[in-house]
Amino acid sequence: MPDRIDGLLLDMNGLFRHWHDTGARHSEQLAGLPEGTIARYAYDHPAYRLARVGVLTDQQWADNVTDRLTEDFGPQVRDALAPWRADRGEPDTTMIGLLAEIRRHLPIGVLSNCTDALRSDLQHHGITFDHVFPSAELGIDKPSPHAYRHAAERMGIPTHALAYFDDEPTFVHAARTVGMQAHLFTGPAEFTARLRALGLPLTSRHSHDGPPERRPINP
Repeated sequence: MPDRIDGLLLDMNGLFRHWHDTGARHSEQLAGLPEGTIARYAYDHPAYRLARVGVLTDQQWADNVTDRLTEDFGPQVRDALAPWRADRGEPDTTMIGLLAEIRRHLPIGVLSNCTDALRSDLQHHGITFDHVFPSAELGIDKPSPHAYRHAAERMGIPTHALAYFDDEPTFVHAARTVGMQAHLFTGPAEFTARLRALGLPLTSRHSHDGPPERRPINP
């Protein structure tokens, strides 16, 4: 029988938001770039890690990406990147509805490896958590144990009394090492079932399969 929990700590991308790269692909078409170029310049570069731990702001990181693309592919790229920047991912309405129901029973925090744009993105999508922990604000990202401990401390809940869900197995394992009841997220149906097993009186309307398969590029 699972231990009692006093709160939830959840990942963001892959649970409440999905990335389909539509904005990046549109920008690549406008600029005449090969598909996948923006993802490579944006995420496979040290500047993204620096933004993810708060050394750079989200805007400074985006400016860095823009400058490098412009230098390598020409000035026309600069004006073509608006769709990439405007794309904030697709919200998962099933999980957002479930989130609102869970918050009637437990406080919920989100712990995400991301830039300082997370709070504005949550507002953009109409997603409300009780506690918001972008790695850029913590100054450290998952899978460091310190990221999980900082989140638990700020929620005022011992790690053993927190359940954690993530779609990345490495991050689930890391949460377990600090004592959290950590589970791999595979979809809303199993997520709902696990929460019921923990004693949450959830309704059945959210317990169906999740959205179609997706490929996030902004973990």
